[in-house]
Amino acid sequence: MNRTLVGTALVAAAFVPLVGCSSYYTGKQEKAVHAKAVIAGPGITGEAELYEKYEGRVMIRLKLNGTPDSKLTPGRHAIHIHETGICEPFSAAKGHFDGNEYGANPQANISPGLANHPYHLGDLQNLSVDNERKGSLYTVTSRVTLSEGLNTILDMDGSALVIHEYEDKYVPDPPTKDGPGGPRIACGVIVKE
Repeated sequence: MNRTLVGTALVAAAFVPLVGCSSYYTGKQEKAVHAKAVIAGPGITGEAELYEKYEGRVMIRLKLNGTPDSKLTPGRHAIHIHETGICEPFSAAKGHFDGNEYGANPQANISPGLANHPYHLGDLQNLSVDNERKGSLYTVTSRVTLSEGLNTILDMDGSALVIHEYEDKYVPDPPTKDGPGGPRIACGVIVKE
């Protein structure tokens, strides 16, 4: 057999495994998982919709409205997923979600500082509020899931979305307690639909 025929046979053999592949795996789930949160605080109302259509990618759409005397002031505000699905009082939502009771991070929200949430799983980008005190956020996070697993926010004690008075500075060891967003001004329990 001459070299040209051998070379052609090798190239053809290399493409044979690819012929059977009609598509690639996208991670799309058979049935999307949906959740929502009704957000409330003094002078603040809103709602968030959460969807997981693809494995490990949660889309979040959030809209907020604040009255002129609310703490939802124009500018940026931190928004985080907190570890417990209780909002009354806001402190009942505990610290930032950083794993769940299935053992992803047993030290989460126990010690102060960075050790409190070293993985930052519940951190989202800051929310932007306009001069009319209306805020909206559309984001996708791969840090948490709605489906079952180690990073699910629909775990045994639930989770909550918490809006903070100030923006998150995203520094590893905040010099003040307000570095990750300061006081909580609104909260909504995340509920599976």
